[in-house]
Amino acid sequence: MIVSKSVCVFWISFVTASVTPTIATVVCGVVLAAQGLILVIRAAGRIVKKNDLSDGAGNVLPFFSVHVAIHNEPPDLVNETLSALARQTYPDDLMEIIVIDNNTVDPALWVPVQSHCARLGSRFRFMHRDGVKGAKAGALNIALAHIHPEASHIAIIDADYIVTPDFLTEAAWALARTGADYVQFPQAYRRPVDIAEGVDIELEEYFQSDARMADDAEAVLLTGTLCVISRSTLTAVDGWSGRTTTEDAELGVRLCKAGFRGRYIPKVVGKGLLPLTLADLSRQRHRWTSGNFSTLALHLPGLLSSKGRLSKGQAIAIIAQLGAWLNFCLVPAACLLSASLLGRGNADLMTVASLSIVLAFGDIVARLLSRGFTDGRVRGHAISAIATRLALAPAAARATVDACFDRKALFVVTRKSATSTALPADIPLDHLFLFALALMAVFAVSDPALVHSLALTILALPLPAGLWAATELLRYRRSFRRSTLKEIDP
Repeated sequence: MIVSKSVCVFWISFVTASVTPTIATVVCGVVLAAQGLILVIRAAGRIVKKNDLSDGAGNVLPFFSVHVAIHNEPPDLVNETLSALARQTYPDDLMEIIVIDNNTVDPALWVPVQSHCARLGSRFRFMHRDGVKGAKAGALNIALAHIHPEASHIAIIDADYIVTPDFLTEAAWALARTGADYVQFPQAYRRPVDIAEGVDIELEEYFQSDARMADDAEAVLLTGTLCVISRSTLTAVDGWSGRTTTEDAELGVRLCKAGFRGRYIPKVVGKGLLPLTLADLSRQRHRWTSGNFSTLALHLPGLLSSKGRLSKGQAIAIIAQLGAWLNFCLVPAACLLSASLLGRGNADLMTVASLSIVLAFGDIVARLLSRGFTDGRVRGHAISAIATRLALAPAAARATVDACFDRKALFVVTRKSATSTALPADIPLDHLFLFALALMAVFAVSDPALVHSLALTILALPLPAGLWAATELLRYRRSFRRSTLKEIDP
């Protein structure tokens, strides 16, 4: 059994806080400073001058090459996505759809998709490739090498996204009225009303806050689906790269550094599936967090350099986007729990570690409550979104640490099928472990300061928040018909 780097760091920090609390205090102080710096950068990103969308680039209709990369996906789900693309109102002679299946071993998963492409007509082309390196980025580069000679723009669609009939028409209009080299539409999710509302809002907050902020600074990063890029722009930066698990954000940074202009278009033109279990949601958040951290580390020297094409506002906006999911609380949590349970830490260590945890919690609450207030959300929905982010906090904290040691983590595809019954994986064991330690620590400290008690209480919150999120996602799974969402035996 391979123990993750973050688990090792947790226990090393736990022991260090007991043996050499002074060193642990310094480390927690550095972590607290890093948290504060990210918060300052995020705040600075929101005061840049806003840009309008009135610098049009003409009325020539683009030729779109739509790329759908798939790997071990339920064929019925992919075929539904392709059928939606077949219903586009955009001129048939100005579009093509390339489906690239990479490394799927079982022909029963990709042959039905190949057959469906044949039924949909000559606009659709299917390719199956084995031995593809670079995960999704590698597959998209293969598709890029096989596009129509007259294609001017590439559109990326995830396997589970159902786009509106006017998606490509909206994309053409957005490109024309902004003059942008690439545009990004928001991710959105298919779900019944009042089911998994908090999960949806928590995911949506990035687009409502960070993507809008980046658009004001003309430093929009890509998010993997519903993005449209000029062919010449994409080839100018040598296509997609598999250097990090968030190939979309990494490409966005390279586009900005090369001087290309991107815009965020706040119009929903397609909806996908929410992750189906808390385990899937946590794995997705781990990939987003670790991938963005790796991207930040990869490009930070260029972002800080004054010799590049980026303005200070653009650099700030890029760092803010890449830091949106980071959580620095793993080491402070280990140190606080150690000092509380073993009684061998000092007051300074407990205070600094507690401040780090409280600051992270305050950031979560402030971001989602302010977003809910701005959007006119019902108070309960904002609280549900906060609970979802708390449920994902352990995954984000692990990912932030893991990315410090492994820049080339394995790309894990989010599952598109699950049972409609509760799964053992729905029980967040790491949350249970953290809850137990926090509860014991509360009773172990004889006379805790208010900030210490508050921090220990916060460490116990991911368990009830996780149980709530798991229940909501179970309701979400049950809301789908068997014909819409393929189910498998537990």
